[in-house]
Parts: sequence; structure tokens; C-alpha cells
Amino acid sequence: MLRSILAIILIITGSLVATAQDDRLNSLNFDEEPLPEETTPYSAIGVGPVLSLYMPNVADVNAKAASLGLVNMSSPLLMFGAEIYTAVGIIPNVRLGFSWLSGSAGTAADVAVGTTTLRRSLDYHVSTKTLHIDYALSASKAFTILPGLGFCWGNTMIDVRQNDSNVDWNGIINASTSGNNTSLTQSALVALPRVSFEYVLTPFLAIRVQGAYAVQFSTSEWQANGYSTVTNMPSSVSMNGFSAQVGVFLGLFN
Repeated sequence: MLRSILAIILIITGSLVATAQDDRLNSLNFDEEPLPEETTPYSAIGVGPVLSLYMPNVADVNAKAASLGLVNMSSPLLMFGAEIYTAVGIIPNVRLGFSWLSGSAGTAADVAVGTTTLRRSLDYHVSTKTLHIDYALSASKAFTILPGLGFCWGNTMIDVRQNDSNVDWNGIINASTSGNNTSLTQSALVALPRVSFEYVLTPFLAIRVQGAYAVQFSTSEWQANGYSTVTNMPSSVSMNGFSAQVGVFLGLFN
């Protein structure tokens, strides 16, 4: 009799425990939850040629050309160069780069001075070396917008020359009463805010369109022929100006 009662109690207890476990299992949520989507960090390293249309204020330079009997220089200046850049892995989306460009424009003509015909010319040269820092905003897998800032070391040179239209080789080292050649130079530190739009054609090839504006904030004095200080130089003759650029880059892009 006692054994029967114990058996009944064990059966009832086991049933209650099993029911409680089933209730706990039913309360658990076994629905699949979507995993967070993984994003690929921006990464790029590239090098390639660039072509810039640089538009400084050359009104006073052209006024000087006109006073010498010359036509205006062509504008904008066409500048060629190259740029190399790489993403900074420890700072997401930040990219460092370095570029160097140079270009020139000029005008020349034979000008009658009294009974003598002289060859006059005016050439305007600009060269830059710039350290860039950009921030990548990926609009899509292939298209990236990069606002950035550059710190540039720039040089401007204006060559004004006047010589006889014809020069005898045998007399080239002799002093010429008509010879008057002056080279004006100035160095400047320039801030270069820019916005680049880059499109990746393949994992190894990208193209760029860019707009930038140069603002010089520190300059040397204008020098003539490397040693004379130039006075009354128009303040408008500077490196300030807008530029538009295109470029093609080889490298690794994601």
C-alpha cells in the first residue's frame, strides 16, 4: 500500500516538473533576428596625373603687357602635375596626399620703338607643392565626395623681356642698348580648401573632378632678378584664385 502511494506521488511530481519546463520553453523566443550589416571601411591609395585650370587675377599683369605693346595673356593658366594619396587607417575616412603642379601663360610680339623693332615678351609662371588632408563621404560603393584642405608652398614668377628682333651669335655676350630683361619672383604660403568628386571605374582605376580656391596668407617680398626689391607692385598680383581640376589615378580602391 505504501509503495503504491509513493509511486503515485512520484508520477504527479514528474508531471508537474515537465509541465513547468514546457511553459519556460514556450516563453523563450527562438525567432531568427537579422545580423547587423557589416560596412567596409573607406580605403584608397592612388597616384596619377592631374590637369588644373587656374584663374588668378591677372588684370594688372595684362595692363603691364598692354603698356609694352602686347596683347593680353590667355587665361586661365593651364597647370600640369601629379598627386599621390593614401587613406589613414587609424582615422576612419581620413586621407592624406601630396601634389605638385606648374603652369604658365605669356604674350610676345615685335614692337616698333622709334625706328627700331624690338622683340618684347611677358611670361607668367606659377608652381605649387601642396600637402592635402581630405575626408571621404561615400555616396555609393563607387562614388565618393571628399571635402578637404591643403597647405601649399607656391612660387610666382613674371619674366619681362626686351631684345633686338635679331641677335648675332658672335655678339651675344656684348652689352646691348636694347636689352632689358627683368625676372620678378615671389614665394607664398597658401591655404587651399577644395572639394573632390571621385568615381571608381575598377578596383585599380579612378577618375576625379575637383574645385578649389587658393588663399595666400603669408608672402615674401617681390624680388627683381633675385636681389632687388620691387616697389609699387599691385596687390592684386597674388596666388589667390579659383581652380578646376581633373585627374586619373591608378592604385587600389574599395
